[in-house]
Amino acid sequence: MFERLHWCLCETGSFVTGMHDTGRSRSVWTPQVVEDILQGVGDRPDISTREVSRAVNVPHSIVWRVLQDEGLHPYHVQKVQALIPADYAPRVEFARWFLQQLAGHPDFSAHVLFTDKSTFTREGISNTYNLHVFF
Repeated sequence: MFERLHWCLCETGSFVTGMHDTGRSRSVWTPQVVEDILQGVGDRPDISTREVSRAVNVPHSIVWRVLQDEGLHPYHVQKVQALIPADYAPRVEFARWFLQQLAGHPDFSAHVLFTDKSTFTREGISNTYNLHVFF
C-alpha cells in the first residue's frame, strides 16, 4: 500500500487518484434535451423552469444552464399606465368627488381598497407580481 501511495505521489503530486479532470461535464445535454427545453419555453414563454424540468425530465439546474447558454433570461412583466393630456379632467373630477365623499363620510377612505398589485376583472383577480417571461 505504501509503495502505491509513493508511486501515486511521485506521478501525480497527490495522494488522491482519479481526479484528472475535475471540470463539470455537459455530456448529459444531448441536442434533443436542449431542443425540448427550448421548445417548452418557446411554446409558453411564461412557463417556470421547474415545469420545464418536469416535462423534459432533467434536473432544474440543467434547464437554467441551457436557457442561460441560449441567452434567455427571465423578464419580470410590469404593467404601467401612460397618462395623456385627456386624462387630466377625469382625474380632477374624481379627486373632487372623493373629497365630497370624505366630507359626508369621514371614514369613507377606510372602505376603499387601494392596491397596485392586482387587477380585478369579471374573470377574476390577475396578480402579475410573480409573472416572469423568458426573452
